[in-house]
Amino acid sequence: MSVLAWDDVRYVVKTKDADGNNTGSKEILRGTSGRSSSGRVLAILGPSGCGKTTLLNALSGRLRAKRGDEIHGRVTYDGASLNRSGTSAALSYVEQEPKFFSNLTVRETLTLDARLRGKSDDDVDELVMSTLKKMSLMSCADTVVGGDTGGKAVAGISGGERRRLAIASETLGLGTDARGLVVLVDEPTSGLDAFQADKMVEKLVDIAERETACVVCTLHQPRSASFSKVHDLLLLASGGRVAYLGPSEEVVEYFKSIGHVCPDHFNPAEFVIDLVSIDVDDGDGDERIEARSHERVEGIVAAWKRHERKTKIASREKMETLIATPSTKAVARKNRCGPMRQFRLLAGRAWRQARREMWVNGVRMMASIGLAAAFGGCNFQVGLGPRSVKRRVAVLMQACINTSMLALVKSLNGFPRERATVRREMSRESGGYSPGPYFLSKLLIETPIDMVFPVVFGGVMAPMVGLNKAGRKMFLTTLALQSAAASSLGLCISALSPNSEVALAIGPCVMVLNIMLGDTSGAFTEVPDSLAPLSKLSLIRHAFEGVLCSEFEGLVFSKEDTDAKSKQIAKTAKGVKKMARKFQDGIAPRTGEDVLEGLGLPTRGHATKAAKSQVGVTVMNIAVTYAALVCKKGK
Repeated sequence: MSVLAWDDVRYVVKTKDADGNNTGSKEILRGTSGRSSSGRVLAILGPSGCGKTTLLNALSGRLRAKRGDEIHGRVTYDGASLNRSGTSAALSYVEQEPKFFSNLTVRETLTLDARLRGKSDDDVDELVMSTLKKMSLMSCADTVVGGDTGGKAVAGISGGERRRLAIASETLGLGTDARGLVVLVDEPTSGLDAFQADKMVEKLVDIAERETACVVCTLHQPRSASFSKVHDLLLLASGGRVAYLGPSEEVVEYFKSIGHVCPDHFNPAEFVIDLVSIDVDDGDGDERIEARSHERVEGIVAAWKRHERKTKIASREKMETLIATPSTKAVARKNRCGPMRQFRLLAGRAWRQARREMWVNGVRMMASIGLAAAFGGCNFQVGLGPRSVKRRVAVLMQACINTSMLALVKSLNGFPRERATVRREMSRESGGYSPGPYFLSKLLIETPIDMVFPVVFGGVMAPMVGLNKAGRKMFLTTLALQSAAASSLGLCISALSPNSEVALAIGPCVMVLNIMLGDTSGAFTEVPDSLAPLSKLSLIRHAFEGVLCSEFEGLVFSKEDTDAKSKQIAKTAKGVKKMARKFQDGIAPRTGEDVLEGLGLPTRGHATKAAKSQVGVTVMNIAVTYAALVCKKGK
């Protein structure tokens, strides 16, 4: 029988007031020790805030100390550190609120997990089918999981089915390995009704006994039927102090032996949780009630320490820091397929996720057509007279900004939605994947789809406005590249931001800066010389120059309109500053090359150069995003 043990686990955090000033420290875990055996389920119980989830995170190696915090202790499996590559155990951690890719079915989710664990195609179907049966997921096997990881929230499986899927996903195929299996589950019954909660505990017991796994879970107010199914109990008081550790059926007798008798027909789980809870207010403002609660809890903790020393359950070994051996760096990744296979599998998932978002893509298509019609209606058939120059320039700038903002917002909103799911999958000891294959597969699938919408927008708007037919192809290409550049900027900002709220706050500000630095031609504003080097990083600049060149190269203005209204042209071109100065003598431009020259742009071949610059900005954003993903992996 294998044993998971933890000794003298301590976690101390710095506390701050509302103004951010340090006010001292707080002990979340005060030297917590315990053990759990394979083939058994250990339930961690205790009042809210006693450190149940913190202890579980410490056991899994996920606990991260901020500056000034302290983490100490030792976690072992059969004597070897659990969070090091020398351990023989496979570790699975099931989060309290598991997230999945919303448009995949339950079967597809498990199939992908099996293949990422390196299972052969011949074994995958059999393994997935047996897992679906064991976890009672056959009835929803071909139902989409649901959630909000896509473009919109999708209805899917129930909460109980989602919890069972999470356990199945994290333990899939691990029980067939010769090494041991440790399964850590955070609040698996939270949010479920009593019947579903009881069934969830049954599944955990089944995994422990069938796979000879060591299962440790935190439970919140289990009913008596659920409590009777778990093998062992770890009862925590405030500060993560142990009040009881042992077989669950013996807890009532133990507390009876120290003077706390459980009433007949009373839920033992509720009874012991009440014993270690602090009553801070009885409704009458009597502080003696709280004092007596503290006295009772201190007595229970002290009684357990005496009992612990007497029975020699605890063993004091040399302490070592938990944070020094995070599982994401020290654990050798086992049962993981190669990068190319990861890329193919993740690309397939990205494609299924994207093509099933028909409603979202339909809305994006209608928005593109609607905006194009609005732009075209406001600037319908501007004509070939020199008076059209200002309107053409304005429409082109607006098209660049519109394309950029739509792509940026979509990227800022979409990427953070799946970040929690991706982080969980990357941190797996078995069946995880690297940032590179994930990121490249996402770009390969989503970028071409995102580029379709600006092409539709430009294709509808250009003939309505009467833009240059000869440069239409380059115009649409520039808009498509602009969408890719803006999407990559959104990914970059999302990857660098700690959460989606920060990303959504920063993203528009960064785009405004791009717009401010995007007009080096002087058509609308003057970029100061001191900021001119930064304009090379502006994705608006390269797109604007590209569409200007594609529009005005080879364009010839109407001669009649040119001769008759040269004075009006100077007034019309007032907003186009450089061009107005060039034509202040009343001579209007006769060709598009005259306009480009007046704007300080090359008259030939610059559209291609601008497109290359767009690609360069996109590649730079992608590189920064990838670096951020690698640095933040596992955090």
